[in-house]
Amino acid sequence: MRLSGKVAVVSGAGTFGGSGVGNGAAAAILFARNGARVALIDAVGEWAEATARIIEEERGEAVALAADATNPDDCQRAVDAAVERFGNLHILHNNVGGGGGGGNVVEATDEDWFRSASVNLMSMVNMCRYAVPHMKTAGGGSIVNISSVTALRPKPGRSSAQYTVNKSAVVGLTRAMALDHAKDNIRVNCIMPGLMWTPRLEHSSAEAREMRSNSTPLPIEGQSWDIGNAALFLASDEARFITGVTLPVDGGFLLTSAPN
Repeated sequence: MRLSGKVAVVSGAGTFGGSGVGNGAAAAILFARNGARVALIDAVGEWAEATARIIEEERGEAVALAADATNPDDCQRAVDAAVERFGNLHILHNNVGGGGGGGNVVEATDEDWFRSASVNLMSMVNMCRYAVPHMKTAGGGSIVNISSVTALRPKPGRSSAQYTVNKSAVVGLTRAMALDHAKDNIRVNCIMPGLMWTPRLEHSSAEAREMRSNSTPLPIEGQSWDIGNAALFLASDEARFITGVTLPVDGGFLLTSAPN
């Protein structure tokens, strides 16, 4: 029970489409399996409730909260509701992100840039703004942010400048917060997922799945549970002396050369 006695908030804790287990749901389930009481935040309440049912079926403790992490008022309401329900806050897992469309700097509109920043960066700023004061009261805590390998290796012709920029900014945010809040014993780390296979991609072609699974040196396919296990480690006291790091969970994808 690596998180026994801890309270965790997971944003993006539902699974796209409501079935299967996405990255945020996997982390939340593993947190609960290891003794944490978990507040599940998602803009789609039904998706958060689906994750809560999995946790409750395993006799864990969770509460589903419908909230849009791009809305600061929603974030404050959700974090306060979690603390009111469970009495404390020790772990924040920021999993909200997405929206790779828009194209390059010539093609993307101002709206594309603002929307990407809101989803991929400001959602984390919003959640941290209201979680950190509660963690200070609790005597410390752990924040885990989700970036992407795209931050270091954009996909030529298939990515968007604004997505890459904002996923890079998550790494900068992580490092800045790690320094800013170290004195309060709050650790802040980042996970950089590779080309994981999640329920969001279940309607992709067989060729697309084969391409993703063959994109890494390891002969296995990355899954949501791989991200969840990394988050569990960084959230736990086993990582008590680790802060400000960015951990690729990519099967060695970043070791390979970029496609032409």
